[in-house]
Amino acid sequence: MQIIENKINELKNVSFKLKQTKNTDEYSKLNEKLKNIVKGLKQEVITKFKDESDIKHFLDNIAKFNNYSANNQCLIWLQRPEAEYVNSFRKYKELGYHVKKGAKGIAVLVPNFFTIVKITDIDGNISYCPYYKLTENEIKIYKDKADNSIEFYSKKLSGFSVGYVFDIKDTDMPKNVLNELNPIVNDKGAEEVIGFFIKAIYRDGFKVKFDNIVRAKGYCDHQNNLIVVKSGLGSLMSLKVLIHEYAHALAHKHLKNNNKDYEDNRNQYETEAEAIAYTVSRYLGLPTMEYSLDYLYSWSKQKDFKEIDESFTTIINYSNRIIRNFTSFYSRELDLDIYGVKFNNI
Repeated sequence: MQIIENKINELKNVSFKLKQTKNTDEYSKLNEKLKNIVKGLKQEVITKFKDESDIKHFLDNIAKFNNYSANNQCLIWLQRPEAEYVNSFRKYKELGYHVKKGAKGIAVLVPNFFTIVKITDIDGNISYCPYYKLTENEIKIYKDKADNSIEFYSKKLSGFSVGYVFDIKDTDMPKNVLNELNPIVNDKGAEEVIGFFIKAIYRDGFKVKFDNIVRAKGYCDHQNNLIVVKSGLGSLMSLKVLIHEYAHALAHKHLKNNNKDYEDNRNQYETEAEAIAYTVSRYLGLPTMEYSLDYLYSWSKQKDFKEIDESFTTIINYSNRIIRNFTSFYSRELDLDIYGVKFNNI
């Protein structure tokens, strides 16, 4: 644990210097150093996987913290693996709750942006400039709503700084609120939930078909942008198969014209899809006892860090995306303000 704390402290120091520097060369060096620290922390995650249960525990956290990036998922798990629900100090306050005095925050990476402005001179020529390079007079023009010769153009990512989130146990937020945050799907409600997923899948450019197929419960046809689910499976099983194939549709688009790659790495791709399906199922409150992630654990012990990191990033990113796509339709249809609680843009 001391190694992790040292790396977190180093991350804080580098991110602080990164935010302060205006020197281009120093910025590049600090940015590279920050990436290497994060890489080291992610390697710590992998070394802590002792068996299949550790993998499942990590994926459980993805389901709980699906609004966080892959890097922040790793940071949260390393610092507070038992965390149940995390949010920023400001977000808890907006929700009407308070962080307890003396509570220790969980360090996460927060993106920093700088503003790009568009400048139109008297001859109509257009140029672009970072806001921080404007003179005092140019700033006055920028703030003058009646003068559009200097106006907002875009925001650009400048790097990351360290911010903090807090677990629910460090606040006065009642734990029973957690039961209201996620949908819980049983066999009776699965059919309705399937409808939300089909809408999300259609929005991602794939069609869904239920057919009397043989030798499989479902498959994803990238050539025709089609997901096929075996008819007559029952609502819960149909939903799980649909999620698994949805994972293939999004995460493995590169296989569209490369069947040899799929055959050569079939176990990896199937395990990625299964891990995504497990994570989404956990989010929905579906039974997950039939999911086996033993291969993911065994495979991670045989590969180098780059391959492991790419697979886990795939699992995290597409689990998050599928959950968000589903939640978008779910909350809109039922007129629920889920986003105010679940998503905080960190």
